Amino acid sequence: MPGPHTDDNRESGPGSFDNLFERYHDAVFRQIVLMMGRNAPGADDVSQETWLRVSRSLQTFEGRSGFYAWVCRIAGNEVKRWWGRHKRPMVVKDDPMLDPREGQERDDLVHEALRRLPDEFRQTLVLELWEGLSVREIAEAMGLPEGTIKSRLFRARERFKTAWLELGGEA
Repeated sequence: MPGPHTDDNRESGPGSFDNLFERYHDAVFRQIVLMMGRNAPGADDVSQETWLRVSRSLQTFEGRSGFYAWVCRIAGNEVKRWWGRHKRPMVVKDDPMLDPREGQERDDLVHEALRRLPDEFRQTLVLELWEGLSVREIAEAMGLPEGTIKSRLFRARERFKTAWLELGGEA
C-alpha cells in the first residue's frame, strides 16, 4: 500500500522520488550540516546515502509519521554511521548553504557550541530550532517518547548555553 507521499504514478506524480527530493533536499541537507558541524567533510556523502536509503525504502513508507520526519530520522542514522566510520572530525572550507545573514564570528560560535553537544542533544536541538519541528514531530523522527524529547531539549538548551558562554558568546 503506498504511503501518503507516494502514488500510483511513481515516475512523475506528486509522490515521485524526484519531486520529493526536490522538495526536501535543501532542508535535509541543512539538518545534516548542523548535526555534523559545519566543517565536517562528509555532509555530501551523508546526504547522498540518506537519499539512497529513502529511494530504496519509499515503497515501504507507511505514513505513521510525516515524510519529512521520516527522512530526518534516516539522515540522523546516516550521520551516526558516518561518524562511526570517521572518528576524527576534519576541517574543510566553509559551506555555502549556511545563512549568510549572520556574522561569521557569531556563526562560528553557534556551530562550535553545537559541535560540543552530544549527538542526541545536537540532533534534537537542530530539529526544533532550525527545522521548526514540534516535540511530537521530533519524537516521531527520532522514534522516542515525547517525554524523552522534552527532557533532551531542556538539557540541550542548558548545555548549549554553557558552551556558548564558555566560547565568549553574550548572555
